[in-house]
Amino acid sequence: MSTSALFEERSRQFAAWGIPDSLVASARESISTMWGTGPGTWVEAWAGLARTAERSGDPLLAAQLWGAARFPSLATDERMEAHHEQLRCYLRAAPRFPVLFRRHTVELTAAGDAGGTTKLPVHEFSRRGRRRPGVLIMSGGVDTWKVEIHRMAMATAKVTGLKVVAVDMAGTGENPLPLAPDSDAQLRSLVGLLRSEHPGEPVLYFGLSFGGHWAVKLALQNSVDAAVDIGGPTGAAGEQLNPLSMPYGMAGIAGNAMHLDRLPDAGTAAELLDGFSLRRQGLLDARGGAPLLAVNGDSDQYVPLGDTAELAGRPGTSVWIVRDATHCATEHFRPVLLGTWGWMRARTGGGRLLEGAMRIPSRRRVDVRT
Repeated sequence: MSTSALFEERSRQFAAWGIPDSLVASARESISTMWGTGPGTWVEAWAGLARTAERSGDPLLAAQLWGAARFPSLATDERMEAHHEQLRCYLRAAPRFPVLFRRHTVELTAAGDAGGTTKLPVHEFSRRGRRRPGVLIMSGGVDTWKVEIHRMAMATAKVTGLKVVAVDMAGTGENPLPLAPDSDAQLRSLVGLLRSEHPGEPVLYFGLSFGGHWAVKLALQNSVDAAVDIGGPTGAAGEQLNPLSMPYGMAGIAGNAMHLDRLPDAGTAAELLDGFSLRRQGLLDARGGAPLLAVNGDSDQYVPLGDTAELAGRPGTSVWIVRDATHCATEHFRPVLLGTWGWMRARTGGGRLLEGAMRIPSRRRVDVRT
């Protein structure tokens, strides 16, 4: 994976985490290789910036820089240590958050044939003062985890008034389970736990990238009251994908999430990925389900457009295709996010007029399909 190409593709993502452009540029200038140890390597360059940020009294920035250091997966000892340092700095920063924050561990039903339970750390955000009834589970994808989505989780809690519960999906972060087609069992267990803790309140799911896969699946299963999918692979397009041809090392990132110890051959890789197809699982044949909003850019470099577009026409489903945008509509994410907040407000007791007003900034770039 070329570091130059990776920065071209991911710089906007790092900035969205809260890393200033100047520090992204500094890291880019000093990094010559993605792997290895010592000067010029990926982890060492970001780690140096993180240590400087912590010494200057900004532990939240240090946490985000440590997140860049461990990116894209916990494939080496250096990246595992960077993840540990990220969590340490993040908890140092937590008392200053402008929302109510709580980190705790929940015990959930595990996915897979073995059954049993698993412990999963979660981060909860609630706006100060009176919140609105409703709980929103939020997760990123295979390389963007719960600390990386901190700013989005916090802003969502403040604007919507919902309690936001940020989690690492299976195969990522602090989640001990490998990524597998039945990983939704763990998430359904979390939904059940939140329903018991907040009786009578709606529970929603918001997923970015691969997290969007689970948003769609939970909505189709009617496991949540509403869901938002941003760029999730679903199999709705019916295309046979070749994971090994995906750009920017995505095959290795996904393989690490599945806890594979090496890249499989092309046939095995395609079979593994096809196991996640909601069409193959029969879920796209059923009618009904919870309200669903599916969003993606019209030029996604990872996920076929049909994986989002072909969801249109289902009862209660709206599809937004964002023009001139790539994976997760990154180029126009802020106005799109504002629109999703309005959509969620309208489905948790908020007004439709507010929903329409919050969609105004994104309308000129979004093709709506229902």
